[in-house]
Amino acid sequence: MNFRSLRLWIPICFLLILLAGSFILPYTHPQLFEEGPPYMKDEETGRLTASPPYTPSEMAPMGSDKLGRNVFFVLIEGAKYTLLSAIAIALIRMSGGFLFGLVYAFLPSWIRQVFKGLGDTFNFIPLAIIGFVLLTPLQRAFEAGSLYSMKFLFIQIIVISIIVIPSLGMYIGEEMREFLKNDFITVSRQIGADRFFIIKRHLRPQFSRHAIVMFSEQLSQTLYLLIQLGILHICLGGLRIAEFGIMEHRPEYFSFINDWAATMSINIYQIHLYPWLLLFPLTFFAAAIYCVNEINSVVKEVFLEGKALRKRKKKIVAQDSVPAGIDHPFTLTGHGSQKENHHETI
Repeated sequence: MNFRSLRLWIPICFLLILLAGSFILPYTHPQLFEEGPPYMKDEETGRLTASPPYTPSEMAPMGSDKLGRNVFFVLIEGAKYTLLSAIAIALIRMSGGFLFGLVYAFLPSWIRQVFKGLGDTFNFIPLAIIGFVLLTPLQRAFEAGSLYSMKFLFIQIIVISIIVIPSLGMYIGEEMREFLKNDFITVSRQIGADRFFIIKRHLRPQFSRHAIVMFSEQLSQTLYLLIQLGILHICLGGLRIAEFGIMEHRPEYFSFINDWAATMSINIYQIHLYPWLLLFPLTFFAAAIYCVNEINSVVKEVFLEGKALRKRKKKIVAQDSVPAGIDHPFTLTGHGSQKENHHETI
């Protein structure tokens, strides 16, 4: 196995192990995901030594949140929601973008100019701001109890996917228009090929390879966007409020599904007091984005640049040598002697 194969399979295995642990551990070891002790005390003196959130030295390996839950296992539990939601968003983006690009590629020029002008205008607005404006009313409805967590999660996936489809579709459509200028496409049209034949025989095979590369790119961009939305307190599945005040109202936000962005965003204002509550979710995000980028680079080398995933072994075929004194099997050796014998008998 060469270096390129390792760059592909090690990130894939890491993400699969992370997903498998996120599904299996909550069922096999549910006690790991429960709230921790309300305090820690010295057994010898009986004095209280610590209270939540615990530091990584007090609760290995990544400390705890304010509920005493181990941050490491909270992030493991939220991995399935974060990664699978990002994969679903990337798939919806690619499907919608390809369909939008097909329509865009065959539109009249004046309509394309209108779409292009609108797209160039919205490109200057950050996607996080657009998502925040669209999802804030839904967040308030969720806090009021009008939406369930899973239903809110499904709506968030749809909204985050839709806001990217127009710009992605126009990009794909422009690439398709450049591809349609090739001579073999012109010849196909001249001999009677319609649009559906061109899409089926030319566009679909050509852009199926690009779709694999673009999917991994969209996956990493989705993870970036989830971080930005999390900072704005727009988190997957919504946030729940826990009351920590005794004589006064002191609400704290916690995630329903423990996705990484929520675990990071609800503690962002406490970075000076409890930095591990922000740094470790960012570490999980960084590791996932790095793995996706490595997969993307290898896929791009294989599908677009034509490089082989594995080095082909050169087969050396040894020629059979004929020993001296042995006639070649396809040589008529007896022809000359038979001719001499024929003359002698005459």
